[in-house]
Amino acid sequence: MKKLIFVAALTLASGSSFAAITETCQQYFNDVDALIVEASKTSEQAKQQMEAMKPQLEQAKEQLAALPAENQDAGCKQGAAALVQMKQSMGIK
Repeated sequence: MKKLIFVAALTLASGSSFAAITETCQQYFNDVDALIVEASKTSEQAKQQMEAMKPQLEQAKEQLAALPAENQDAGCKQGAAALVQMKQSMGIK
């Protein structure tokens, strides 16, 4: 589960120009944050896993912010698709 988000967020994490976070990525990050809250409510184990993921997610955000906008959007769209699948597998809407 945590690998899906992390891998999706880092899919295009190679680049050197700096860009602001796109709306697509901001929405993706908001969705990830919401999933963390929802998943943390399901069990203590899920809560611990989500807490352990937070530093990785922050690092992924920083790496995505360093990409050009079109690359950010591509990576965040992949992440959003993976997030939908993860929510379905967890029974979260």
